[in-house]
Amino acid sequence: LGEQGPQFPGGKWTCWYPGVNSALVARYPSKIEPGSLSHAIVQYEDLLPTFLDITGGKPRKELDGISFKKALFGESQKARKYAYSIHNNIPEGRPYPIRSIRDEKYALIWNLTPEKEYHEKHLMKDPPSNTGVWEAWKSSENTDPEAKRLIDRFVHRPEFEFYDVENDPWEMNNLADKPEYRNRIKKMKKELEKWMKQQGDKGAAMDVSFPGQPK
Repeated sequence: LGEQGPQFPGGKWTCWYPGVNSALVARYPSKIEPGSLSHAIVQYEDLLPTFLDITGGKPRKELDGISFKKALFGESQKARKYAYSIHNNIPEGRPYPIRSIRDEKYALIWNLTPEKEYHEKHLMKDPPSNTGVWEAWKSSENTDPEAKRLIDRFVHRPEFEFYDVENDPWEMNNLADKPEYRNRIKKMKKELEKWMKQQGDKGAAMDVSFPGQPK
């Protein structure tokens, strides 16, 4: 398994695709065809139910994940319908809670405090280190409109972002205000809220410090 997201703006510490996508490589010569590739949606918590399924065991009902054995063995092209993501920004910066849900076609990102500015201490160092992408953007924002646009997009985010990930894999064209996607957004938001409730996720109230947490 690979950890989610490169340490670049739009990668780690975000719920955009580069921030939540992770590599998974599996080897099982008698069951998995060498060089095969699956686009099935799976999550970390699906690993234990999958291992239990492979060994003939039965998962306990309190486990969150589901088995993706059939997808792993090439018996199915699908595993789960949705992938869910969560980001609480403390201790990486000021509170900025984000939730998301995505399927094979669309991604919905819910920025729970859009009135605030996003800040991440590793990328947006103060004073700047002059060695990273963020510093390069900042140094040219007054002369390069694209750099300014990327900075604004990173710092000032709308409440909802909605992307057609098939046609816009880098999630740069927000479709949240398009009337033709209203029903799809409503449906995916309902599913996201359902998952949050099931997880005991209280949203913005979760993005707080706790005793002993690193600064």
